[in-house]
Amino acid sequence: MDLENIKPCDTYEGLKRQFNALKTIYQCQQKEIDVYRKTISRFRIERIVQLEAELESQKEMNAILTEELNQHTK
Repeated sequence: MDLENIKPCDTYEGLKRQFNALKTIYQCQQKEIDVYRKTISRFRIERIVQLEAELESQKEMNAILTEELNQHTK
């Protein structure tokens, strides 16, 4: 379809069909955007949980290393 050269219909009925088609496309795109927003939000939450787990792991490792260091310096 050549969207660059698209023209409005000459009849009222044709214009109504074009309008309804555009309205349907718009509604579909809005639903698609909503799905993407929810997906992005879910990924952000998952990433935050992952980063928290990594931070907790690093804290545990630091505690272990600090304890070992303290034992060796006594």
